[in-house]
Amino acid sequence: MAGLACARHLADAGQDVIVLDKGRGLGGRLATRRSEHGAFDHGAQYITARNPGFAAWLDQAELASSAAPWQQLGVDRTWWVGTPGMSRIVAPLAEGLDVRKACRVEAVWRNAPGWTVACEGDEIVQADHLAIAIPAPQAATLLAGVTPLADGLDVVRYAPCWTLMVALVEPLETAPRVYRGSDGPCAWIACDSSKPGRATDGENWVIQAGPGWSEIHLEDSSDTVSRLLHDAFESWAGALPDIRSSQVHRWRYARVLKALDAPCLWDGEAGIGLAGDWCLGPRVEAAYLSGRALAGRMLATQSR
Repeated sequence: MAGLACARHLADAGQDVIVLDKGRGLGGRLATRRSEHGAFDHGAQYITARNPGFAAWLDQAELASSAAPWQQLGVDRTWWVGTPGMSRIVAPLAEGLDVRKACRVEAVWRNAPGWTVACEGDEIVQADHLAIAIPAPQAATLLAGVTPLADGLDVVRYAPCWTLMVALVEPLETAPRVYRGSDGPCAWIACDSSKPGRATDGENWVIQAGPGWSEIHLEDSSDTVSRLLHDAFESWAGALPDIRSSQVHRWRYARVLKALDAPCLWDGEAGIGLAGDWCLGPRVEAAYLSGRALAGRMLATQSR
């Protein structure tokens, strides 16, 4: 979200932009895992908006059929989700951009007056300016010795998250569609099939463990974590219908615990900057605002 928000703002201002993403699809933690039994939002579960500009952008995303409200009883703030999956919500930002997926950046170095970016597979990209929008620990590793901006990133703290995705043959008739628990194996349980735009002939569920539990089990095997989360899910739901498929995913940098408390980082003289939710706080909106802030700083430098 941060990288694409930055790229969109730059492109709309007439700049030539190249987006490099190590994933096969866009969205980062706005992630959708697709399977033969339907899709699962296994990263961010929904989005809320407090900033008027971000709220206006979500309205535009709804008009583009890439976002929709997910109605929940007892929730006084609109929950937005991507349609037909969370990863789709960034599609309007990427429209018309030169986006290169499955492109893992391995090194960057200054090549005055610009920058050289080396990607896995020997792809080399030249750029006048760089915007880095990845988790702070990864940015610190990539940029160590490259820019002083990397030196203060160790103050940012993240919590991990293990996620279980379960496809059931039949619906859980009496279970609530959303459950929020304590910091245990079932900190979040949601019926993904209840979100707008989802299509499946069974019922898909996402179970996310809390940060403390995930930290304790961070290096456990996928099989071990899957068994523990299955047991916890069944303890919550009761006897489960037949399971069509099941898989787990580990997010090492899932949620920001301590942010930098700055909209972005920018070195105008060197032409390099950083953005992400870790700049402002643990919300998708924070990532969007950080990316926009970095684009604004980049444009202001060029106009001098």
